[in-house]
Amino acid sequence: MSERRWHKGQRKQCRKDGPLYDLILHQKTFSRLEARLKPLAERIAPLVIDDSSEFGRPWGEAGADGAIAYGNTDAFFSPAIRAFAKTIFDAEPLVWFQSNAAGLANAFLQKVGAKAKTYTSSHVQAHAMAEWALWAAFDYFGNGAGRRRAQAEKDWKKIHFREIADTRWLIFGFGHIGEAVGRRLKGLGAHVTGVRRSSAVSPFADHILPPDHVGPAEIGAADGILLCLPHTPETENTANAAFFEAMREHSLFMNLGRGALVDEEALIAALDMGRPGHAALDVTREEPLPAGHPLWSHEKVTLTPHTSAITDGTERRNDQQFLENLSSFLQGEPLRNVVDPAAFEAQAVDS
Repeated sequence: MSERRWHKGQRKQCRKDGPLYDLILHQKTFSRLEARLKPLAERIAPLVIDDSSEFGRPWGEAGADGAIAYGNTDAFFSPAIRAFAKTIFDAEPLVWFQSNAAGLANAFLQKVGAKAKTYTSSHVQAHAMAEWALWAAFDYFGNGAGRRRAQAEKDWKKIHFREIADTRWLIFGFGHIGEAVGRRLKGLGAHVTGVRRSSAVSPFADHILPPDHVGPAEIGAADGILLCLPHTPETENTANAAFFEAMREHSLFMNLGRGALVDEEALIAALDMGRPGHAALDVTREEPLPAGHPLWSHEKVTLTPHTSAITDGTERRNDQQFLENLSSFLQGEPLRNVVDPAAFEAQAVDS
């Protein structure tokens, strides 16, 4: 590393505008945001890491009053993630960490949440994930597989498909993501039932049900079922053999939550029996999915590698939220999406 991670004996600097904080972030993020960060130069000292794990001080100065950090896809998917993580864990104190993820069920984020004085999350990825759900729904109900086969075979024939307006949906986890999906489905004329603990009415659902009121009848009435739940001991294997047995023929099962929500052996067996008719998965129990896993090649499975949220729009919205929170933090104002520290003790950890 060209820059040491921390200077514990560093002399505290006096700033007329307040404390000076190290800002730990990836080089790609800094390059995008430098012009917008520059007006805050009196309060932040960027500590930038690139993909080769080299650190730099683009503005020269180092912070003396603690660190703040922005964890996003630039850092999380970088070859330098270990160095990025170690720098954060070495920071004393880590005053605030902004994550671009909504969930907490990750070993790294659990450790950061336990260390940071303040931890904020993000829910702006719901827009992209909702579009992923619509893409999968349009492809299945629109007989995308049949259309592609006909084109490949140069067969000029009529392709039957089903309109989304003619479908009924059951969405488990009717929070930011679930409501974003429900909003779009309702706009297309579909019938939507949201499943969540809160009984608050939503304009994006025809009905709201608590989890303990969902049984085989409700599952069997749905043409499309979507999981947006977090992984907890209570939600593990929500979709098991009995769940799939209750689904109707030609229905669509989708998972945007966590892989551990699904008994994958039961899902494969159910697909072979025709209930559901298809599965669209953005998450799996083991990630990356092993090369020999049957989900890769099953003809009734659409699989993406946990990438439903990765769009240019999500990046822009996350950057904007970080900048707004940064301004609020430096002015001593409340931050958006602060996570209760107790959540890091209660949340089950996905390995």
